[in-house]
Amino acid sequence: MEQRQKKHVINIGITSVIFIFIVLCLSVFALLSVNSARQSYEAVRRQADSVTEYYAADSAAQRWIHQQKAAGNSGQEILSQDFPISDSQTLKVSLDGSTFDILSYQVVNNEVLAIDDSLPVWQEEMEVLP
Repeated sequence: MEQRQKKHVINIGITSVIFIFIVLCLSVFALLSVNSARQSYEAVRRQADSVTEYYAADSAAQRWIHQQKAAGNSGQEILSQDFPISDSQTLKVSLDGSTFDILSYQVVNNEVLAIDDSLPVWQEEMEVLP
């Protein structure tokens, strides 16, 4: 009797190929959703920090206004005070010295924003074709 040597052959059918493709697609989508969630979380965290800093400055401004009212007539026409929000923003408050009405209560940017005009954009007039 002859002994036949069995050859081990791996048969990959169309079902296995489709299954591998589906697993790869789901892995890519999972990675994209994790990245999107991380970016959203960081944006929300920055926004929460910004709001917290604003309300801390707002609270300090309100305390200052009440201290000015409690002190009475200051003799000055306009009282003003700056309250830092962040490195780039300040809350500026101005009061009428006699009635203690709020004249201005605004957030001002400390940094001068430069406009980037480095792109070569067409600046000439358009020609009218007959």
